[in-house]
Amino acid sequence: MTYAEYIAYHRRGDAGVEERTIAALCRRLRLSRWDAFRLVYFYSMTYHIPSALSMLVDKERAVPNLKFRTDRRYVRCNGAFPKLLEGLVPEKHERLSATRSTSSAYEEVRSWFFFGRYAAFLFLECWANVARPNWVDDIRFGWEPDENYTKGAVSIIGSSARQALDDFLDCARADTQDNAFAIETSLCAVAKFEKGTRWDGFYTERMLQDAAGTKWQQLVYECAS
Repeated sequence: MTYAEYIAYHRRGDAGVEERTIAALCRRLRLSRWDAFRLVYFYSMTYHIPSALSMLVDKERAVPNLKFRTDRRYVRCNGAFPKLLEGLVPEKHERLSATRSTSSAYEEVRSWFFFGRYAAFLFLECWANVARPNWVDDIRFGWEPDENYTKGAVSIIGSSARQALDDFLDCARADTQDNAFAIETSLCAVAKFEKGTRWDGFYTERMLQDAAGTKWQQLVYECAS
């Protein structure tokens, strides 16, 4: 994938479709800022929109009745689920609302229980879509060699030199007019394109399939963007 093709892919928005759909759901349901925060938090616990909606609206707390995607299946183990629920307190929202940059927002979310780098980035990409915070986008990536976002960037620019990767991120921010959290998501998709396990439209299809047959199907389909 060339740089121009990557920018075009990112702008089409498939990689970040769930994050934008959650923002649309918050508007459709006319959620308060706190309830919107809770929905994003529940999504970050499951990576599954119908389950997050059930947790918020139906107050569903039975693990067997919820679905957990990818590495969030570990939320079901060793008491992580109740501990995450216990940690959902207004002070988290207040502290995050007080941040003024993507780096400070990331530091805040990374301090929460069971929020590693990937979960923190996903939460913050969702929250950026929901709340539209006026953050200075100053965060820098670690460019860990084994991470998908790094592999995606290297495949685009043909270099693994840190300065080249940092320059790429700065250019991508300008050319996509998007934040680093969203760029990380689409770079992960690029790495999976190269691997042959994803395609343009995959994430939209997966989201719609997740919603199919649930009580939230029509609502999710209407809010999909």
